[in-house]
Amino acid sequence: MVKILLSLGSNIYSKQNIDKARRMLTHYFPDVVFTQSVITTGDNEKYLFPFRNALAVFNSELPPDEIIQKIKSIEFAMGRQPRDKEAGKIVIDIDLLQYGDEILRPDDYARAYVQALLTQLIS
Repeated sequence: MVKILLSLGSNIYSKQNIDKARRMLTHYFPDVVFTQSVITTGDNEKYLFPFRNALAVFNSELPPDEIIQKIKSIEFAMGRQPRDKEAGKIVIDIDLLQYGDEILRPDDYARAYVQALLTQLIS
């Protein structure tokens, strides 16, 4: 079993979409624990609406590619379209930040809101 850390983000109906993503992730990974969500601004001017972000942590024996496949299926089921990002609309974005001891997305992991939310998982 390895520790898995995911980030969740949405800027369209963000509370409802983060809540739905939480329910769907719980279906796949019953032991998942979530942080509270925080409101952030996009790092690009194309994002007109603020984001709601949260972290999720759980243990799994699945390899990273299978975890990514499951989170991509959740994004697809929730209606995420590739063209939405160009329009500045993110229905849901779920990223695999950490797999065991390996940080897979160091730039995302270093973001201030991720570091702040990590303290909720430690305490």
